[in-house]
Amino acid sequence: MPSVRHAATAAALALALGPLAIAPSAQGKPKVRFHQDWAKHPSARYAAMSAEQCRAALARRKIAFEPVPRAPGVLAPVRLMQGVGGVLYRTALPAHRRADNPNDVFDCRLALALSDFSRILRVHDIVEVLMFSAWRPPSRMWPEGKLARRHPGGLAIDPYRFVKKRAGDGFAEAWLDVERDFVGRRGAPVCGEGARSTGKPGAAGRGATSSPPAGTTARELRSIVCEAADQHIFTSILTPNYDRAHKNHLHLEVTPGVQWHLVR
Repeated sequence: MPSVRHAATAAALALALGPLAIAPSAQGKPKVRFHQDWAKHPSARYAAMSAEQCRAALARRKIAFEPVPRAPGVLAPVRLMQGVGGVLYRTALPAHRRADNPNDVFDCRLALALSDFSRILRVHDIVEVLMFSAWRPPSRMWPEGKLARRHPGGLAIDPYRFVKKRAGDGFAEAWLDVERDFVGRRGAPVCGEGARSTGKPGAAGRGATSSPPAGTTARELRSIVCEAADQHIFTSILTPNYDRAHKNHLHLEVTPGVQWHLVR
């Protein structure tokens, strides 16, 4: 990677999250610290939007979207078949199946956050993000008109691979894979001076000795995550450092009605 081109995102590794960090409470459980400027952050502004305000914001940004007639639990369901900000966010299904796949439905407010996130990804030549799901439909007993959060509300995605554009004719696609490349350690800080990595792919959570993130892909993936955290694009960012269930993907979420940010 050209060092100048990626200086901004690489610098994110050295940024402490300050009031946004998670600190242990007296009982040893994580405690969220509130941020005094939370209302000004993109994730908070997007989360507070109505469906009409959000769709108007997508239109102003010239983001192509398809309204979804019905998606229980979702305030403003949309499909983003053409991507957002030059990056395609999708499941691994072929395009003709994604057109009616529920897991490829997003709440409009999450789409705005992804538009911001795409600016970071494009610096790293990322053109496609593969995810397990965005919306996960709630149970059939879900009350009509009741809004949900996280995946049931279409407000979270769980990306597992970041695909780069081809470097030129004869070059294969390259990608950043969360399970292979994050090389974190469960319980360790994700960003800031205290953040460390085992430096060994696949070693997250195995108790290896801490050391700075090693390898180009590890540093680049951590840089992407930490710049998104620094810009407060998402309310919650969960990584392989959080728990075993997230060893192979990130969790990126916009959460309405809260005054905090979480990075684990």
